[in-house]
Amino acid sequence: MERNRPIHFSYAEFIHTLEIERRLSRHTLESYVTSIEKFIRFLLCQSAIRDWQNVDEWTVRQYLIELLGRNKKSTVANRLSGLKALFTFLERRKIIAANPFANLKGPKKDKILPKILSPQEVAQLLRLPEKLFGEEKISKFLFLRDTLILELLYNSGMRLGELLSLRYGDIDFERCSVKILGKGGKERLCPIGRYSIRALERFAEGTEMACDRWVIVGERGERLTARQVQNRLKFYLRHGHLPMDISPHKLRHSYATHMLNNGADLRLLQELLGHTHLSTTQIYTHVHSGFMQAVYNRAHPRA
Repeated sequence: MERNRPIHFSYAEFIHTLEIERRLSRHTLESYVTSIEKFIRFLLCQSAIRDWQNVDEWTVRQYLIELLGRNKKSTVANRLSGLKALFTFLERRKIIAANPFANLKGPKKDKILPKILSPQEVAQLLRLPEKLFGEEKISKFLFLRDTLILELLYNSGMRLGELLSLRYGDIDFERCSVKILGKGGKERLCPIGRYSIRALERFAEGTEMACDRWVIVGERGERLTARQVQNRLKFYLRHGHLPMDISPHKLRHSYATHMLNNGADLRLLQELLGHTHLSTTQIYTHVHSGFMQAVYNRAHPRA
């Protein structure tokens, strides 16, 4: 067994393993690196521990107490997630004999209801590119491309990264669906509706950019960045006098909530969103009381 590995050893192999085997996003990997670096600083400053083998349950519990005193529950949970992954890796590589995080339970994250747009606000947002084009405030290219972005985000509920990775070869025009490569390299088929298909066709016809390449591109055919899409969304929110704290991911929240409010099955929604666990999907069950009352009145024999 390879023991007494210094705690300041390069953990690039661990990060590389996560990137290749679990296909974690860059954001998640950066969060893991931050968690590890903060824990190393704690070990070096607060104790005489100089190798991973000497990190025990008492040490990690002391670190948990310190985290809880300075951070939100969600931050603590994220920190522990990265460290649990690291020590699982160390145990599998036989660098440590036992995982001190194995029995550690962190705080449960507070459930925060996602900020969403109403169906009426979404409809207003989707009309804005055409409206601004008619007022000669944006070019034809931006009108067609931005309409496509908004339609796909809302009609499919896909993540921003999934949208930016979409290629024309992933689209089934006849069945109005797309093949999405989600987190962990998992593929799923997702309906996108006739409005998205029409937006795709109009963009392809109006710009002559349709081929085996990225769907969401700039005027020179370059792949867009997440920041560029976020900025385009903010542009329309501002012009439509809509809430400025709406992001592409909150359009995904809107999609999920509107689907549930209109009778979609929770298990089906889990598949459409690409969630591994149903508990992740259950946050969208914050349907308004009027809808719940209507369902109760319709479904219960003694309502």
